[in-house]
Amino acid sequence: MSAPMTKTSARPLPAKEKTVRQRIFRVLLVLVVLLTLVAGIGLLYQASVSAVDSSSYSPPGSLVDVGGFRLHIRCTGGTSAGNSRSPTVILDAGNGGSSLDWSLVQPGVAAFARVCSYDRAGYGWSDSGPQPRTSGRIVRELHTLLAKAGVPGPYALVGHSFGGLNMRLYAYTYPHEVAGLVLVDSSHEQDPAAQAAVQNGQPQLATCQRIAPFGMIRLFGFLDPFITAYPRATQPVVKAHFYQTRFCGTWYDESAAWSQSITQVRLARAQHTLGNLPLVVITHGKTLDAAWQMLQNDLARLSTNSTHLLATQSGHAIMFDQPELVIAAAQHVVQATPTGN
Repeated sequence: MSAPMTKTSARPLPAKEKTVRQRIFRVLLVLVVLLTLVAGIGLLYQASVSAVDSSSYSPPGSLVDVGGFRLHIRCTGGTSAGNSRSPTVILDAGNGGSSLDWSLVQPGVAAFARVCSYDRAGYGWSDSGPQPRTSGRIVRELHTLLAKAGVPGPYALVGHSFGGLNMRLYAYTYPHEVAGLVLVDSSHEQDPAAQAAVQNGQPQLATCQRIAPFGMIRLFGFLDPFITAYPRATQPVVKAHFYQTRFCGTWYDESAAWSQSITQVRLARAQHTLGNLPLVVITHGKTLDAAWQMLQNDLARLSTNSTHLLATQSGHAIMFDQPELVIAAAQHVVQATPTGN
């Protein structure tokens, strides 16, 4: 026979143990309240300073609706020698860049041609755009922007880094609108190093995206190293853009779509050719990388009418280090086309 069941009662906590638990609870409660307060202050700080930045730097160009959101475009200069059919030079920046990337190039190009820089969706003064942020979507948005902004072709397309991929895809997609190409240290669809760099950078961009609304990125100046690469005169505006809450998210979204973008360019290249389209490839030469040089040589072979320049005093940001090379390349393309000089 089993032993009779006996009713047991919970042992009351000793007074000392009860006091310790109460103190721990109070400490945790205080920490939660403090964290909530800090988060609230951070949100308020980020929102208020971002609002001040937005009001302090108005767009130098026009905001054009391209289908439920607006893109910023800034056009300067006139047509070459009064030729109304002279190519208009279109500038597209690299991943994370904006129209301000061309601050040293656009004035020089404006001396001989109409030239337009623009901000891809989510950068600079442009509104955020729909997902995914692939080169294919970016090209369609640029095509719509140029039409709605009343910027007639033909176009001499200039793209830096990721912008080079976009401009190549534009040329493949709308060949009858394109008078020539300038690829400024352009990304290549078969570059494994770029693929790895993009993938390795995603965790940092994701973290930046998560904490940016709380002002942490702005407060501790995490993006300052990228800002100091710009010309001093543009740094205050660049800083205002980089520390907007959406910036890291936009950069992340473009990077997340990298594989789709290079696939789109690879397929377009297989289906189309640039023929004898005037093409200038500019490659950085301050530090020579054999693999990068091979990829850049491949880009120069895309057209039978190409020129390959080595920017010996430049790193990747050739438009800052040697803007005169980019200006000269744009002029060469403008003058090399049947509608140019």
